[in-house]
Formats: sequence, C-alpha cells, structure tokens
Amino acid sequence: MDSPIISVNLWQTLISLANLYIIFRIMRKFLFKPVQKVMDTRQEQVDRIYSEANETRASANEMKQEYEQRLASARYEADGMIRAATQTAQRRGDEIVEEAKAQAAHTREKAQAEIEQQKRQMLKDVRSELSDLAVSIASKVVEKEITPADYEGFVDDFVENAGDRP
Repeated sequence: MDSPIISVNLWQTLISLANLYIIFRIMRKFLFKPVQKVMDTRQEQVDRIYSEANETRASANEMKQEYEQRLASARYEADGMIRAATQTAQRRGDEIVEEAKAQAAHTREKAQAEIEQQKRQMLKDVRSELSDLAVSIASKVVEKEITPADYEGFVDDFVENAGDRP
C-alpha cells in the first residue's frame, strides 16, 4: 500500500483550471472592467482637477501681478497728485505773500502821501498864523515905539494867546 500522500489527478486539475478560467473571465467582464472604468474616470477627474488648479494658480499669479502693477501705478499717481498739490499750495502761498507785500507797500505809500498832505496843510496853517501874527505885531509896533521890555511883553502875550486862535 504504498499510496502517495499527494496525488495529482489530471482530469480534476483540468476541470479546476477550466473553472478558474471561467471565473476569471466572468470577474474580468463584470468586476475588473467596471472597476477599471471607475478608476479611469476617477483618474480623469483627478487630472482635470489638477489641470484646473494649475490654470487657476496661473490665473491668480497673473491677477496678482496685475494687481501689484496697478497698485504701483496708483501709488505713483497718488505721489504725483501730492506733489502737484504741494506745488500748487506753495505757489498760492507765494502769491498770497506777494499780494500782502504789494498791499502793504500800497498802504505805506498811501500813508506817506497822507502824511505829506497833512504836513503841507500844517505848514500852510502855520504860515497863515505867522502872517497873522506878523500883521498883529506890525500893527502894535506902528502904534508905539518898541522897547526891549515891550518886545518881551509882546512875546509873552503871543505865547499866552497862541492857543486861543482858531
């Protein structure tokens, strides 16, 4: 009785191999192909998502560069506006100072002219009073002969009455 522990039955092996082949074909048709389609669809979705993400990133970088460029341009324009406003304010300030100087010079000239006119009027009034005084003195001198005491009396009388004349 010597029977081998392991025996190989050719027909049974062939049937097992045929069963395995049939199961493989069924699984391949109904399981592997649909799973492979799902995997391919998922891979396409992942590739599309990566592609869209790369496009979005590129677009975002372009928009960022455009934003930075516009920001730099806006800063430059703002600086230009500030410089222009500063220059305008400086010019206006200079104009105001010049106008004030011109107005002060005009006022000074007007005051000088008024002072000169008042001075002339005062001299005219003084001359008139002196001529009146000379006539008054001459009429008193004609009335009598003047002695040094009389002369001092005339002067004292003149000084006392000088403020009374209009």
